[in-house]
Amino acid sequence: MKTTRPFEDGLCGREFDIFQTSTDDINLGSHLLQLQDRISKQPTTAAITAITAITTTTTTTTAAATRTRRTTASLLAFHPKICLVTNQPTMSTPRSGGSVSSRGSSSRYQETSRSSIQQLVESLNTHRINTLTELCRIERIAAACDSEADARAFQQPMTSAWIHYVTSNQFLMELRGLTRNYPLSADIVAEAHRRVRSDPESNRSWNLAWLCLTRMRDDGLVRIFSDTEARKPEMWGGKVPSEKMVQQLATCFEDEWRTAIETMLRHWATQPTWY
Repeated sequence: MKTTRPFEDGLCGREFDIFQTSTDDINLGSHLLQLQDRISKQPTTAAITAITAITTTTTTTTAAATRTRRTTASLLAFHPKICLVTNQPTMSTPRSGGSVSSRGSSSRYQETSRSSIQQLVESLNTHRINTLTELCRIERIAAACDSEADARAFQQPMTSAWIHYVTSNQFLMELRGLTRNYPLSADIVAEAHRRVRSDPESNRSWNLAWLCLTRMRDDGLVRIFSDTEARKPEMWGGKVPSEKMVQQLATCFEDEWRTAIETMLRHWATQPTWY
């Protein structure tokens, strides 16, 4: 059986018997078979390097993508409003399979806010809070309410709390805490309260303490009662003071009382009035 060798190197077109091959032909065939076997069974170093690089890149990319998804999920879990930045109202988390919604977060915030308001209103109704600083703090919270219903919920309790603050003598005690050298007279508080109650224009504010303080300042009560206080006999230990001495003592009362009243009035950046 004759055929033509398909190889190059000067053998092209040469006829040979495939059953009677030469030694060179056998060696050449063996070499090619070994080479083919090594190629098919043992990848080259370049191939191994390429495969390793591709595998490493794929693993790194997958890990980075997983970290990104987890980080995003954590941010959304603790900061739901971050959805607004990406214009996605709802976003699923890989762990829970659920969604974090800005609307749901707003609802929870409103529920918490409403619960806090109810607690503050209860503290006003039971008079557990009865100091100027704390009452002013709650008053500012009430003024900052976005909901009209919440603002109305504060009105009556806030009014009652200020009335209790004045009539329970806490108002006088705090004023005397600011006038330790020349204690403020209880008579000036009583007179201011009487004038507020008899004035129909006083209904422009829910805050009885503020109304009394402005009466003391604007109606000249500080000067009137400081002079009266300076003339009391117990102020002089049985001695008869001269008019000059009385005026000097009255000035000391007036200065300290006026400073205390102005200090209290600084708690209100704006007047607590309806109109």
